[in-house]
Amino acid sequence: MEKQRSRQCCINLIILSFALLIRILVSIHPHSGQDDYQGTTTTSPSDSTKKKYGGDYEAQRHWMELTYHLPVSEWYWYDLEYWGLDYPPLTAYVSWVCGWVADTLGSLEGFQVLRDLVALDASRGFEDSRGKMYMRFTVLTMDLLVYFSVIWILAPRLITSKQEAEAERQRRRIIVMALVQPAIVLIDHGHFQYNTVSLGLALWSFHFMTLHTNPFTHQKVAHSFVGPIVGSILFTLALNFKQMELYHAPAVFAYLLGRCFSVDDDGSSLNMRQVGTKFCSLGITVIATFAFLWFPFTIYPRRNNYTINIDGIAQVIKRLFPFERGLFEGKVSNLWCALSIKPFSIRRRIPEEIMPLLALCLTLLLILPPCLVLFGAGRSELKATNGETTIKKEPKSNAQKFKEARDLKMLLWGSAASSLAFFLASFQVHEKGILIAVAPLSLLILDAPGFTTWFSVVATWTLWPLVIIDRLNNAYACCIVVFICMHTLTNEIPSYGSLDVFKSSPTKYIVPISAIGMILLHIAELWISPPPNLPDLFPVLWSVVGCGLFTISYLVIVWVIAQISDETNGQRHHQKQKSASTGKKGFSILGFGLTMIALPPTDAFISTKNVGMCPRLQLSCSNRSNVFSSDILERARVPLYWETQRIEDAKPFLDLSSKISDKLSLSDEPLLSEDEKGLSQDSNDSETSENHWEYGNNWLETEH
Repeated sequence: MEKQRSRQCCINLIILSFALLIRILVSIHPHSGQDDYQGTTTTSPSDSTKKKYGGDYEAQRHWMELTYHLPVSEWYWYDLEYWGLDYPPLTAYVSWVCGWVADTLGSLEGFQVLRDLVALDASRGFEDSRGKMYMRFTVLTMDLLVYFSVIWILAPRLITSKQEAEAERQRRRIIVMALVQPAIVLIDHGHFQYNTVSLGLALWSFHFMTLHTNPFTHQKVAHSFVGPIVGSILFTLALNFKQMELYHAPAVFAYLLGRCFSVDDDGSSLNMRQVGTKFCSLGITVIATFAFLWFPFTIYPRRNNYTINIDGIAQVIKRLFPFERGLFEGKVSNLWCALSIKPFSIRRRIPEEIMPLLALCLTLLLILPPCLVLFGAGRSELKATNGETTIKKEPKSNAQKFKEARDLKMLLWGSAASSLAFFLASFQVHEKGILIAVAPLSLLILDAPGFTTWFSVVATWTLWPLVIIDRLNNAYACCIVVFICMHTLTNEIPSYGSLDVFKSSPTKYIVPISAIGMILLHIAELWISPPPNLPDLFPVLWSVVGCGLFTISYLVIVWVIAQISDETNGQRHHQKQKSASTGKKGFSILGFGLTMIALPPTDAFISTKNVGMCPRLQLSCSNRSNVFSSDILERARVPLYWETQRIEDAKPFLDLSSKISDKLSLSDEPLLSEDEKGLSQDSNDSETSENHWEYGNNWLETEH
C-alpha cells in the first residue's frame, strides 16, 4: 500500500511539474505589445502622437501602479485614455495586492527594479526583464493556487470506472488534458492575462453548487443547501474578477433555481416556504458579496462629500460594459463578424441602435435549451444513473455520489453551451472569450474525448490572428502538438458511457475535414499574399471558418445535453412503463376474477349436470350461494364426483341377485315398458345430440 501511494505521489508530481514547465517555457516568449509591436501596421514607440503603449501586459502593469498609488475613488477615472481600468472591482483589488508586493520587495537590496515597475506614470512602457519575471510569476502563482487546485479536486468526481487502478488512470487523464489546454496556456502565459483566476473561481463554484451534502462537516446530511450558497459566493467572486463570466451566469442561475425547487428521491415536492427560504438565502448571499466588493466605491467619492457615491458606481458599470465600442472587437469568430462581410453586410443593413437588442434576443434564444435542462437537473427530475442501475437501487451514499457527479457534468456541459451562445451571438465579444467555453469542456474528456480534443484545437486555431501579432508562432505550434500528443498517449484509457458524437458515421468526417481546412489556411497564409484591396483576407477567413466550427460545436453540445436528458428521463419512463404494465396486468387479473365471481350461475354456460370434467367447479357452482355460509364442514362431508364414480366403478358389472327380471341385460338401463322406452329414447336422443361426448355414447354405439 505504501509503495503504491508513493508511486501515485510521484506520478502526480510529474504531472504538476510538466504543466508548470509548459507554462514557464511559453512565458519566455514575447508578451502582448512587447517593444510596442502591434503587427505590421504598428508605429514606432517614439511617435509622440501615440497615446497607448503595448497591450494587455502593459494594461495589467498599469493597473498595479494606479491602484497602489491612487485612492479607490480614482481607480475608474484616472487617465482613461491610457489603459483605463475596465475590469470589475476584484481585479482592481488583486492588482493593488500585486502592486503592494512589488513595492515592498522593491525596498529590499537587489529588487529595486520592482519599485520602478509600479512607479506612478514614470513606469509607463517599463519592460525590464526582472519586472517581466515578476509579472509572469504573479500569473503562474494565481494559476497554481486557483486553477490547478480546482482541477485536482474535480477530476476524482468525473471518473467513470469503479476499479481503483482504472479510476486512478482516468483521474490523471482528466488532470493532464485540462492543464495542457493550449488556448488557456497561450493567452495567460504568452499573451499575458489572469483568466485562470476567474475560470478557477467559476469551477470552484461548480464544485460546491453540485454538492448535496454539507461540505464542511463530516456528517453527511442529505439535501443540504450549504454547497449552493458557498458556490454562489465563489461565482460572484468570479463574476467580479472578469465580467466575461456572465457567459456562465444563465447556466448557473438555471441550475440554482432548480435546486431551490428540488424534490426528494421519493418524488415529494418541497413546500413554498422551503423554496422561498432557499431562494432568499441565495439572493442575500449574492447581494452581500456584491455589496462587500463594491462598498468602497460608494463611501469614497471623488470629492470631499462622504455620501453615497452614485457616480462612482455608475462609472464602474460604464467601464465594464462599453457599448460604444461596437458589436465586436477585431475579427472574432462569431455570427456578427461572419455576417458583416459581403454580401450580408449586416451592420449596414440594420440600424446600429437596435443591434444590442437583436444580439440580446438571439443570445437568449440560444441559451434557452441548456438552461431548461439545467433547471430540471437542479430539481432532481433527472434521476442519476450508473449504467442501467438507478440511484434508488444503490445505497444512499452511492446514490448521492451519482447524483452529484451527474449534476456536475450537466453543469459543465450547460455552462459550455451558455458561454458558446454568448460568444456566437452577444454584443461586444472578444476573441479571448472562447476560453470561457474551453475551461468546462476540458474536464469532460472522458464523456466525449474526440469532441473535446477537437474543440480545444479549434479554439486555439481561432486565436491565430491574435497570436501572430504577439509573435507566439512557435509557442502556438508547440502547445498544439503537445496537447495532441498527450491526447494520443492517454487515449488508451477506455471511456465508459462516452457521449462522443464524432463516433457516428455522418459526423466522424467533421474532424478530418476541419483539420485539413485549418492546415490549408495556414499554408495559404504562408505562401499566398492577399490582394491589395483585401488586406484582411485571411483574418476574415479565420473568422468565417471559426464561426462555422463553433456553430457546429454549439449544436453538438446541445445534442449531448439532450442525450443525457433523454437517457435519464428515458430510464425513468421505462421503469414507470414497466411498473405500469405490471400494474395493468395485476388489475386485469383482479378485474377478471371479480367479474367471474359477480356473474350469476347459468346452466347454459356451466351446467351442474354436465361438469364431469371439472367436479370442483361443479360443486362451487352448485353451492354458490353457500360458499361463505357457516356449514362449510357439513358440505365438506359430501362426497365428490370422482369419489362417487369410483364407488360405482367398483360394483360388479353383472348383478346376479337382480330380481326384477329373469332376463339379464348387458346395459345399466332399467327394464321399461314399450311406451316408457319410447319416451326415454326421445329424451336420450336430445341429450346425446347436445352432449354426446361427455358420457361416451359414441363408444356405446360403436360397441352395438
